[in-house]
This record gives sequence, structure tokens and C-alpha cells, in this order.
Amino acid sequence: MDLEFLEGGVELRSLRHFSALAETLNYRVAAERLHLTQPALTRSIASLERELGVRLFDRDKRHVALTADGAELLERAGEVLADAERLSAAAGAIRARQRDEVRVAFYGVGLAELTHPVIEAFCERYPSVTIRVHEADFHQGLAPLLAGEYDVALLCLNVDMPGLTRVPIFTEPASVALWKGHPLASAAAVDVTEVFDQPWVTPEPGFDFWVGGRNGDDDAPTVGSHARSVLDMSLKIAYQHMVGLMPLSGARMFSHPGVETVAPKEPLDLVAAVAFPEAGHSPAAPAFAELARRVARRASGVPYAELAR
Repeated sequence: MDLEFLEGGVELRSLRHFSALAETLNYRVAAERLHLTQPALTRSIASLERELGVRLFDRDKRHVALTADGAELLERAGEVLADAERLSAAAGAIRARQRDEVRVAFYGVGLAELTHPVIEAFCERYPSVTIRVHEADFHQGLAPLLAGEYDVALLCLNVDMPGLTRVPIFTEPASVALWKGHPLASAAAVDVTEVFDQPWVTPEPGFDFWVGGRNGDDDAPTVGSHARSVLDMSLKIAYQHMVGLMPLSGARMFSHPGVETVAPKEPLDLVAAVAFPEAGHSPAAPAFAELARRVARRASGVPYAELAR
């Protein structure tokens, strides 16, 4: 089902670019979020303005601001994108029912040591349903889940997201990941502000947690890279001497000889959850989430974790 074109020839892709720039008012940040180069984003916005016949942004070398016309169109663009996501999610749910399968995406460590027991329990409870597992790409964020490409996702998600049902399973501490040989690698604990002067690697842009809660602050660390996976994150820390935050389960399950993890002086907690689209989701998604909670209550199996209430 092709949902990329709207009546009149305007592409959903162009609206996504417009929305990201309107939200950040920064071409560099918006381009990173969209995984584009800045020139490509500039061309996309200019093309959209020509198609619509409306100037969307006032810009000079230092500032970007929405025009009055741009602000008026932004609300409608958001409605169109939300409608498109709901339609795509509904189509994905229909496809899932037809296939009698559940597509499970792992973001990072998923549910850590609970991942396998949860999937085993689901297979035993629903033997006629086929489980398809996928390693999600951090760069794509939650868009594939919201678009119906996956039925459920296992991931670290500390906050509720629009259009998404989040079912917390457990909370676990995060650690500061440093390269082997870093001056603080042998410390008992580290203040995250002590490493703000070094480039950070994060799983995804836009979430305050991954930069110590300082996203957008003047003293926030510089993000040197957005990793595609836990392994990619470890490689950038070990060999490009970046810094990042990692769940304790990540350090256990994806240990790397070039990476050392140190506890932060001020505890930082991550919420491991099962997530699925609010609208048009697979009928199996809520059952999967509830089964995950039951398995966790029987025996968490995740060291240092606290079960969600």
C-alpha cells in the first residue's frame, strides 16, 4: 500500500521534513533526526514551498523561524501525518491477522534476560501463531512500529509516546559506558557532567535521557554519533572514544573488551517495556504484553531490576 503521496502531488516525506524542521527550527538537528544531509533537507523544504506556493520559514545564516503561513499549515500537516500513520498501522494489523503471525522487534537488549522466557511462553500459549523476530534499527526510531511494520516492540522507553501503548515490565539502572583506558573507567562512580566535554553516542536523537537529561541545555554534551545498534554503540565507544549511557543488562549481554561501564553518581533508571500501536494494532499485541507481565511477575530473571507495578 503506497501511502507516500497525497492529493495534489505533495509527498508525506516532504511533510515529515517540514514537521521536523518546524519542531527543531534547526537544519542540522532536523537533518540528523531525519537521517538526511543538511543540503538534502534544504532542497526538500524549498521544493515543498514551491509546490504549495507558500513560504513556510523565514531564515538567515543564524536563525530559522516559522512564518505565519507555515504555522497555520503545520497543524494540518500533523493531522495528515497522524492519519497516514493510523492507516498504515491498520493495514499492518490486517496483514498480521492474515498471516497468523506476530512480528516482534528488539530495540537494543529488548527485555534483557526476560526476552527468551517471554517469547517461549507466548509460543506455548499460542502454538498456532508464528513468531517473527527482527532487530530494529535505532536510526529508524519507532516509525516502523507506528507504521505497522512490527506488531510489538521490546525496548527501553521511559515516557509515553503519542500513538503508542507502552506496557512497562521492569526498571533497571543505567551505567556510563567509557572506553578502556579512560581516566574515569576505574572510578567507583562518575558524575555524568564530568564527561560532557567528550563526544557522546546515543541510540536515537531527541530523547533527553540518552544525554543525561540535558538535551537542549546550554551545557548538554555534544552528540558525536547516533548508533544503529548496541554493538554499533559499543564499537564507537571502544574505538572512537565516545561516551554513552547503557542499561546494565546491555553491559552484561553485549560486553565488549574495549568498553568499561561505571555507575553514575546520581542514579539513572531505564524502563523496559512492551509497546504496540494504539490504533489498528494486531489482536495479539495486548496478549503478548500481558503475558510478558505475567512471566516477569513469576521470576524477573533480570539482575538489579525492579518489576513494574
